[in-house]
Amino acid sequence: MTQDRNSNKVKVDFCLFDLDGTLVNTIKASEAVWRNLCKEYGVNPEELFKHSHGSKTGEILEKFFPALDNTDNKAVRDLEISMGRDYLDSVFAVPGAKDLLQQLNIPSPDTTERKWAIVTSGSHYIAFGWFKSILGDIEKPDVFITAFDVKTGKPDPEGYAKARDQLAEKTCLKTATDQIKTIVFEDAPVGILAGKAMGALTIGITTTFPKDVLFNAGADFVVEDLTHVKMLKNDQNGIVLEINDSLSR
Repeated sequence: MTQDRNSNKVKVDFCLFDLDGTLVNTIKASEAVWRNLCKEYGVNPEELFKHSHGSKTGEILEKFFPALDNTDNKAVRDLEISMGRDYLDSVFAVPGAKDLLQQLNIPSPDTTERKWAIVTSGSHYIAFGWFKSILGDIEKPDVFITAFDVKTGKPDPEGYAKARDQLAEKTCLKTATDQIKTIVFEDAPVGILAGKAMGALTIGITTTFPKDVLFNAGADFVVEDLTHVKMLKNDQNGIVLEINDSLSR
């Protein structure tokens, strides 16, 4: 990974983004839905929140609500549809997200394919809806990995590895897999751990967790939001990003 720590500039092949809490702030909507379900089933929501952020909905349902029927992902669908329908007015784009994605959508000279992807723990029921409702003026990426596209959720690196490999195929990148340089943008420790497990550089965003939690998970940089990340260059040699006002430990 090419990295200049003095100027906080990094050069990578691909940018990989989590969605909830990273590009779209959904914390109020997510917690409201979980609190309602916890109240109904007598579960301590504070204990659930220690595990839910960044994790697949189905895995949380299995852990805390084993009696709930999730046949054919029905419970996941109902929960996430409710989140998007009933709490949409509490959801908004993370500052700087649209600007950064618009920069990354500008084609590079070497390929018409975009070099960024989304890897979310939400299913397509909620993820595609959030993107359309909140980031609708940004063209949806061709590589968009949701919970139903992986067997194991974060902190397993499966989702990020799948996105990296699909981007490499689409852009005809000839670099060996273990030499592909990626950067992962995340708001949750499990996502940071997933990125590090894949060998990626990681940027934590403090929308959901304080900086110390993200640093302890292994984040290389931590910023308050995406206004602190700018794309300087995108060509056949890779993407150059500048990270400004990164937080210290």
